[in-house]
Amino acid sequence: MHVAKELVWSIYGDGAPELSYVGLLHDIGHGPFSHLSEFVMEKYLKKNHERIGEEVLVRSGIKEILEDSGLSFKRIVDYFRDSEKIDVVGGAIGSDRIDYLMRDSHYTGVAYGIIDYERLKGRLVSSDGRVAITDAGISGAESLLIARYFMHSNVYMHHAKIIAGKMLQNAMSASLEAGELDAGELVSMTDDRLVSALLASKEKSVHDTVERIRERRLFKRAYYEPIDKTIDIRKLEEAIEEAGFARDEFIAAVRSFKGENDDVEVVDRKGNRIGMLTELSPLIKTLTGVLAGSKKLLVACDRRDIERIRPVVKKFLG
Repeated sequence: MHVAKELVWSIYGDGAPELSYVGLLHDIGHGPFSHLSEFVMEKYLKKNHERIGEEVLVRSGIKEILEDSGLSFKRIVDYFRDSEKIDVVGGAIGSDRIDYLMRDSHYTGVAYGIIDYERLKGRLVSSDGRVAITDAGISGAESLLIARYFMHSNVYMHHAKIIAGKMLQNAMSASLEAGELDAGELVSMTDDRLVSALLASKEKSVHDTVERIRERRLFKRAYYEPIDKTIDIRKLEEAIEEAGFARDEFIAAVRSFKGENDDVEVVDRKGNRIGMLTELSPLIKTLTGVLAGSKKLLVACDRRDIERIRPVVKKFLG
């Protein structure tokens, strides 16, 4: 919210106070473990976290608090319904990205997410209702997008993080299919409540998987190589199951990066359009190509099963 407020003030002055509160509330619809449980909303509830967040706002006491503060609740809800209006929060150079890069860099103890925020902040402007940067802000935008790539490569998409996340998702899916978890109730669960519920599962595979995560006995990589074609993960999983492995004995995922379509308009000091960042920055143009082509197939399992699963994956890939 603090970053959103500073960006809004820098870009719009005091003309859009509700946007700052979108910065505070935009992820209120997340379930436990943030994006890891979002598949539940989409698969079982047919809703994304923005839609869930809107419902939370409408049925909670937040509406009255905001209106008592002189803010337009309708305008805030409209921002949730039309993400194109909130690029100051969720855009390529929005407060969400700026905040989590700096915050996560600090708390993980790595320097990849350090960006020149103060320099960048003063060079953001509004162009046709969208966030743009002046030509003097190109280097600041480059630093942010490159920092995002390195944080994803070394932290967010680290193989151990992907493995732990997929193991947890598998446990959640198994518990939901067994009728032990309710997708509607899951949305309001905290991380701890979810873990407790999974540990109390009567499904041995669910309990054992979560115990492995807690004790950091994660699956090990059986296959982790670049791929240049689309992989049907479900068919790969079926091939591994047909080879004699239970669904809870392995994970399969494609590691890919988002952001290859990230771009922002660049204007001169008078507000005249110069072009798009990817057109004016060879660095960002190269980075978008790297993002689009950096895909790896990850299959992991118990250490003792690696030599049995690896040939199955290679055969599937042809």
